[in-house]
Amino acid sequence: MSQLGCVPDLITYNTLIHGFCREGEIAVARMIFDEMVSNKGMKPNPITFNILIDGLCKYGDVTAARNMFEEMPAHGVNANLRTYNILIDGLCKKGDVIGAQKLFKEMPACGVVPDLYTYNSLIHGLCSHCDSNSALRMFDEMVIKGVVPDVYTYNILIHSFRCQGKMHSALTMFEEMITKGVLPNLHTCNGLIHGFCGAGDIDKAFQVYEQFVGCGLHANVCIYTTLIDGCCKHGAFLRATKLLRQMIERGLMPDVTTYTCLIQGFSAIGEWNHAIGVFCDMVNQGISPDVVTFNALMDSLCKHRLTCEAEKLVDLMEKIGEKPNVITYSTLLQGFALESRLDKGTELFERMTMKGVYPNQYSYSILINGYCKSGQLNEALQLVEKMMKHGLKPDGVIIDILLDALSKCENPDEIKKIISELGVGRNHLEESNNH
Repeated sequence: MSQLGCVPDLITYNTLIHGFCREGEIAVARMIFDEMVSNKGMKPNPITFNILIDGLCKYGDVTAARNMFEEMPAHGVNANLRTYNILIDGLCKKGDVIGAQKLFKEMPACGVVPDLYTYNSLIHGLCSHCDSNSALRMFDEMVIKGVVPDVYTYNILIHSFRCQGKMHSALTMFEEMITKGVLPNLHTCNGLIHGFCGAGDIDKAFQVYEQFVGCGLHANVCIYTTLIDGCCKHGAFLRATKLLRQMIERGLMPDVTTYTCLIQGFSAIGEWNHAIGVFCDMVNQGISPDVVTFNALMDSLCKHRLTCEAEKLVDLMEKIGEKPNVITYSTLLQGFALESRLDKGTELFERMTMKGVYPNQYSYSILINGYCKSGQLNEALQLVEKMMKHGLKPDGVIIDILLDALSKCENPDEIKKIISELGVGRNHLEESNNH
């Protein structure tokens, strides 16, 4: 620029520094800053420092950001509200809430008045460290000082209470925000509904929903799905199906998660006919089931000894481009085990490996248990050896299966020797010998 007769000014430098910070090139931004100050003798302003401090915080170097903050007086520049907010937020996100609080306490002496952003950053930092009591004190302080909390402030506290299982406190905060004219958003509502459903209090979940709608707000697919899931998990299927109809009537299309929740719910209580009905409905609506949906339906079919029907779903999965996973195959293995069809289970076990889906401990335990129950102890031990070669260590369930088989066999010492050679369950074997 100088060669062209153009002398860069402070705005030019700030623009360059901002550009490099935005691209994550903090070292280059700092180099430009040093050139501007040392070679050009140009005085930075608060914007210059704010850009650099913000860049350093966003890329995780809060220590360097703090050092830059402390450099400001040497350049004759005073930190402004934006500076404090950037650094307090950066410290909180890095986990240094004590450092953020210390900086917060310095603000009045420097003539800087905290605003909503300052308080929200600190409340979020305190809640992230499970210090909801200090967060509430900070909340009370901001109200006393005339800073009006917004929906984000309330959401932080509600989320914190929910994570701690303090659903009564979360509901109180929700009702307070409505009373004070702060409208909840979808995040507020869904979080509370999820919390109450998780705690098994479906009535309270519906109460939150009714209050949300009473504010003139509209629930989305996510809120309906959370409610439906909660109803299904606690046996309230009439409520769940009513909600499904209601959301469709209101122009909201249930998604794959909504239908999967219903399928899982009906499967859990053995209503596989209803589960299949829901599955057919979703397909007719043009919604493609995912691997979780298929697994839930297969689980229901297998538990009712309809494993061959469940196995057909694998072909359908592959046809629509949905790849079966280890849960899919393990569910089918368990189904064949229930039907005492070890040959089909063994065949499936080999096929899943050929398809690039590798068995886990649970998959192995199903077949090992099947072999032991049918008296094929050598085959069971060969499978144990195979899983160990693949880097899987037999867990307590597998060891117990082997020990149970060992107690029933005609030559337990020989089996103990084989198990010991495999390095499986030495402590368990010693206990067995002691008994």
